Amino acid sequence: MLLAVAVHLLLLIVLIFGVNWRSENPGPVQVELWADGNSPVSPPPTPQPEPPKPQPKPQPAPEPEKAPEPPPPPPPPPEPEPEAQPKTEEVDPEIALQEAKKKREEEEKVRQAAEAAKEKARIEEERKQAELKEKKRLEQERQAAEKAAADKAAAEKAAADKAAAEKKAKDNAAKKAAAEKAAAEKAAAEKAAEEKAAAEKVAAEKKAAAEKKAKEEAAKKAAADKALKDAFRNDAMGAAGIPGGTADRNQAGGGRDSGYGAKVRACVQPGVAYPPPPRSGSENPTAQYRVQLGSDGKVNGVTLTSSSGNAGFDRAVETGIRRCNPFPKPSTGRYEPIIDVVYRMYD
Repeated sequence: MLLAVAVHLLLLIVLIFGVNWRSENPGPVQVELWADGNSPVSPPPTPQPEPPKPQPKPQPAPEPEKAPEPPPPPPPPPEPEPEAQPKTEEVDPEIALQEAKKKREEEEKVRQAAEAAKEKARIEEERKQAELKEKKRLEQERQAAEKAAADKAAAEKAAADKAAAEKKAKDNAAKKAAAEKAAAEKAAAEKAAEEKAAAEKVAAEKKAAAEKKAKEEAAKKAAADKALKDAFRNDAMGAAGIPGGTADRNQAGGGRDSGYGAKVRACVQPGVAYPPPPRSGSENPTAQYRVQLGSDGKVNGVTLTSSSGNAGFDRAVETGIRRCNPFPKPSTGRYEPIIDVVYRMYD
């Protein structure tokens, strides 16, 4: 727009200077007018023939030999007089100036119209260029938007693929962990089954050992009962005056040693760490133990056969029996395998 305004201003300045430069009055013009006769109305000018061209003068020929003189030539016809040309009216300088000015204005209008058309064409070209630039810019923006959308779609796809891969990895890890857990549980179950089988086997072995031990103890008890019956039988025989009996059996055992019971009590009593309480009435708590002896007199087992009713006293008597190890040797020199020790609190 600024360029168009500047061009128009420049064109206006040029026009002003051009008109001023051509504004001088032209000089006088001489016009000849011709008319036929005295008619006030001049007829239209008739076309005039071209004036004859002057004939070139013949060059003098060389004089020939004198011959007889010919007769003289006839005189030339008279030349026709040129017709008088009609005189044109004299043009008014002011009218000519106005016509010239009008012509210049028309030419200026034509030039301005041409320049306006040129300016219009230029503006139209600029508009087309602007439209092309705008179209190109829009196309670039569209391509950029499409590229951005494609990049975004690619990024989203990559993110989705990554998320799917991570999910798959997590699922695989979870499946692996579940498989490991199942394997661990299976191994634990197998181990528990093995341990249970081993425990059952141990329990069975223990049960078998316990049964074997119970059988052995039952056998020992049967032997002890037999020995006790034999001892009772001997006591009865001694009390009745039967040979082979023993009258003094405060402690069962000792063969024919009449003072063996006092020896056993003297051996057991120092190990009984139980201060007896003051005696009340005729009650005398008694603890009876069956003691298994080896052939060397060492204590192999102690079994409570009759409690005194006082657990502390019973334990103290058992401790005293175990501390009496080995037992006193009988006078016969042979240890009985089973001895019943009867220990009273106040004896």
